Amino acid sequence: RKSDAWTAYQAARDVGEKHGFFSLESRACKGLGEVATEEGRIEEGLDLYRNALAAAPLNESNDSAYELSALEALIEALFHSGVSEITMEEVAPLVPRYREAAAAESVRQGHLSVEELRSLLSSARLHEARGKPQEAAAEVRVMLDLMRKNRTAVLDMAAAFEEMMGHAVCRLKILDRRSSGEVALIQAVSAELDILKVGKGEFPFI
Repeated sequence: RKSDAWTAYQAARDVGEKHGFFSLESRACKGLGEVATEEGRIEEGLDLYRNALAAAPLNESNDSAYELSALEALIEALFHSGVSEITMEEVAPLVPRYREAAAAESVRQGHLSVEELRSLLSSARLHEARGKPQEAAAEVRVMLDLMRKNRTAVLDMAAAFEEMMGHAVCRLKILDRRSSGEVALIQAVSAELDILKVGKGEFPFI
């Protein structure tokens, strides 16, 4: 139950704040943010995600994963709350920070990470929200190029990459077959999704 989750996350947050365990505080605030937004308390959820991000770099193990997780959650929640000038002003400085943290995660893992492509998707969404479809399309092309250059790693995690590319198709107007003029880009994304399906053992051509 969500009420049980809220109670548990709040208890964890209290412990983290009391004893200076910033990793625990960050995780707990992120969890509280998820519960709040799922229940429709958007502004409260955003504030909790902001708290999670503030605590993340202070974590006692100097683990960048906390910041990466908090950035992803806050940026996604801001987009979900509705595109407005004020919202985009908050998103704008977060996206480069997300890009840097996600690229570092790829280095840490020793191969292309799903997080790095998600950060590029966030950048594309920001460009679209600012009325810059060509810049958004350029980010998608970078995503595709990275996937082609890291084919083995991508196919090893085909399901995760397919899900991420599916999100791109759903969230970017430039990838909407009904209205976009980026025909070649849409076809390239569709071809990449077919490759990922084959990587999962599915056969979309049959």
